[in-house]
Amino acid sequence: MKQEDYEKTWLSDWKMPLILFLGALAIRLVYLFQIQDIALAKGLVLDSASYDRLARMIADGNWLGEEIFFQAPLYPYLLAVIYKIFGHSLSLVRTIQLALGALNCAVIFWTAKSLFGRKTGIWCGTLAAFYGIFVFYEATIGKDGISIFLTDLALLGLVLSLKNPSWHKWLLSGIVLGCAILTRGNLVLLLPLLVVWMAIVLRSYPLRIVAGAIASFSLGAVIIVSLVTLRNYVVGNDFVLTTSQGGQNFYIGNNPRASGFFENPKRIRLNPKYEEADFRAEALRKTGRKKMKPSEISGFWFNEGLRFIGENPKRALSLLFTKTAMFWNHFEIPDNYNYYFFRQEVPILSLLFVGFGLVAPLGIFGLYLARKNPAAWLFMIFILGYMASIIPFHMASRYRLPIVPALIIFAGYTITRTVEALRSKALKPAALGLVAVAILALLVNWRVIDEADTFKAPYTELGIIATERGDYDKARKHFNKALEIDPAYASAHYNMGNAMVAQGAFEEAIKAYKKAIEADGEMLMAYDNLGKSYLQIGHFDKALRTFDILADLRPDLEGGLIGKGLVYHTMGKYGKAIAAFKEALGIRSESASAYYNLACAFARGGFLEKARAALAKAVELNPGYEKKAERDSDLEIVR
Repeated sequence: MKQEDYEKTWLSDWKMPLILFLGALAIRLVYLFQIQDIALAKGLVLDSASYDRLARMIADGNWLGEEIFFQAPLYPYLLAVIYKIFGHSLSLVRTIQLALGALNCAVIFWTAKSLFGRKTGIWCGTLAAFYGIFVFYEATIGKDGISIFLTDLALLGLVLSLKNPSWHKWLLSGIVLGCAILTRGNLVLLLPLLVVWMAIVLRSYPLRIVAGAIASFSLGAVIIVSLVTLRNYVVGNDFVLTTSQGGQNFYIGNNPRASGFFENPKRIRLNPKYEEADFRAEALRKTGRKKMKPSEISGFWFNEGLRFIGENPKRALSLLFTKTAMFWNHFEIPDNYNYYFFRQEVPILSLLFVGFGLVAPLGIFGLYLARKNPAAWLFMIFILGYMASIIPFHMASRYRLPIVPALIIFAGYTITRTVEALRSKALKPAALGLVAVAILALLVNWRVIDEADTFKAPYTELGIIATERGDYDKARKHFNKALEIDPAYASAHYNMGNAMVAQGAFEEAIKAYKKAIEADGEMLMAYDNLGKSYLQIGHFDKALRTFDILADLRPDLEGGLIGKGLVYHTMGKYGKAIAAFKEALGIRSESASAYYNLACAFARGGFLEKARAALAKAVELNPGYEKKAERDSDLEIVR
């Protein structure tokens, strides 16, 4: 029996991807079980918390929304659908995402099989099943797992469309790519490159077929993206293709404080709760304008990034080199979550041996081996085009995830070709190939960052969780571990201060906040909490000076003035307190905190009707103030 006939009788086409799916799903369910008691896996931080908040708002009935999208829109809507049908279950969300990740292993199998045959497909599906960081991000509340799945589905559609061209296949491929663009906006930059690829590989067909294929594919992507563009225009009267953060992200990677990674520019807090507002406020301050549309703000920051490059060409070139090198380095740069820290806590992650350091060298050599295959050009264009769309910005491991399946496909091809060469005793070509892969592996696996040096962030997050649970001794231990790694880590000092405040140890809190400010002179929350700690121990002059510094740092924010008002209120200077709170409302007229504290000052000053009106406005803006008012001694006379 021939080998090909044996393979056909051994397993039919549908059985192999099913086995890969079930095996990958089993791995992922074990991972899900093992993270149940991991504190960091339970909490939501930064982007995860932001997506969750937006999804709950959508599920509560606000499906259209009120503002132009700042973050990628598809993922929170998918979350909202799950929440609406099944309730707010993060475990269910993770299960669905992990199941899609397992299904993606079958998608990768089909793509590789279509390009290079069944053997390569099996290798590729297996590599994807054991790729540890896939599992890690698929279980995270975030867009990355969904984004990879949609991108791979679109690439499979293009491969299948090329083998049997028909307009509806091209259209469906475009629709799926459009959905992927709504999870990662930079993918839109690949659309014209893919159209060029189509024009080249289909050039032997009649012009009407080529034109129809390109039109169908482009139309599919445009239909999906235009829905979001239209929605943005309806709610914001502004033309924004998908999201309004492109220019801001470019500036994050190209500014005087840029390192090539996720570092906050001057006067910007890189937290989804504040990021959009801070970029807007700083753009208004620098331009002297009173109002700017989201597209104008994005354009302003893009131009600021270009200005930095123009004024600092050597620095900009160094940053570009750093980002390119890290794009191809094995190290998984942490962002919201730290893969290496989880790998210490979750046993199965240490068994998932496949990583970028293995796949990239094999995949790059596979690209060389397949250079004459027109269908393979699609992946070459995709990898290089995607890299070009990322490295001008800033780097984190999750940003490069979409190219990993493409590298896996060519890694599997390299393995298949090597095995065939060894079986046929073509030792010289096999040896030359192995030498080339070894050289690439040496470059990709060059050690540039110690994994343990990145653990300061997860230790700090564990300290925050312990603080929220009231376990202050454990919180202090976690913060100290973070500070052992980096004694100047502002976030650990700041959160240590918060833990001390929760215990009522204001003197210790003051020391911690001062260290945080010493490490990061623009940490606004540290100034705010330092001022409030001074207020708690009766150091009114120091509190006022601290809030003055805060107000000078960010005159566009009301926090410094509210802090001063609180100090005057505590001192019994209600007239000055009222003036400070009114000034705060002049900066932000919808500040519930300013209205509430104004109501307290009015009540203490004897202006009862004004106190009631201010309290009503505070409760309107933040219903939570209603219960607080019931217990507040300042408002007893009003009640």
